[in-house]
Amino acid sequence: MNMFEDGDLFITPEYQRVFRWSKFQQTRFIESVILGIPIPPIFVAEDNKGKWEVVDGLQRISTILSFFGLLNEMPDKNNLVLTEGEIVRELEGISIETLPLKLKTSIKRSVCRVEIVRWDSQEDIRYELFNRLNTGSSPLSDQEIRNCIFRSYPVDLNQVLRDLGKRADFISLINPTQRKKEEMFLEELVLRYFAFKNIQGEIKTTVPQYLTEFMKTVSKGELAFDLEKEKTEFIEFVKFLSGNFGEKVFRPKGIFAQHIYDSLAYSIPRTFGGVQGNEQKIVKAINLLLIDTKYNEIGTAAFSNTRIRARMDRAMEIFSGA
Repeated sequence: MNMFEDGDLFITPEYQRVFRWSKFQQTRFIESVILGIPIPPIFVAEDNKGKWEVVDGLQRISTILSFFGLLNEMPDKNNLVLTEGEIVRELEGISIETLPLKLKTSIKRSVCRVEIVRWDSQEDIRYELFNRLNTGSSPLSDQEIRNCIFRSYPVDLNQVLRDLGKRADFISLINPTQRKKEEMFLEELVLRYFAFKNIQGEIKTTVPQYLTEFMKTVSKGELAFDLEKEKTEFIEFVKFLSGNFGEKVFRPKGIFAQHIYDSLAYSIPRTFGGVQGNEQKIVKAINLLLIDTKYNEIGTAAFSNTRIRARMDRAMEIFSGA
């Protein structure tokens, strides 16, 4: 807590997953600390100034900070009031102000091991670190891992994904749940747009691995990628779909259909080069795609590379004949 107040410990939702433990999960953790149950180690990354950034343990650390009223930048999640404990039932309604002094001191003196991760390791090792560390009940999503790893590269694709993912028209078009937002689903969709729009050849790995490799090569400056041009075309893509279809374009059966999103990201740029001047043709092509029997028969039960490519190829056939 002292390190956090002194600015030597960073918990930054901008590149880390946000604090999303439920009141039950938070109470359970505080109860464990009070009962003296050992706390799993916290993993931090030390920067070149000796400051610590949380790698794994954000939910646990944030719970302590919230309980002690230190999360001032997150007022809606600050000043935790406990629910009924699983063992200590009397915790219900207890805050830091009403907790007995002895228990408050006990929490402050609790021991937690801290493992320091050095940032000079290869990015593949970092990826595995984020991927495998799962001491809590809310594992990192693939995009949260990418967000952690590629934030310090020459090309700041990370910031572009975050900026575009926050656009009101895009959020309205996708209409994700709050949990999906917290898992950086919107940012991953922006990445999918860029990755499938610029795909060359076949996907030889899994799609998550392909997305990671694409983000790495762009972030490192190893792939020619005009950020401003790509951003402009993405915004046009979103505005066009929002104005002509709305969220229903990706929800023909009520549930968000990611395969339709991927198909449009892949097919529209290849067929028409851009949205402007081709609006009526694209509307016609999308309407044909949504009712196309062959496209819909490919199915969505398994997101294998073969199925993904088959849907994209069928979309191209429809769009090319529009």
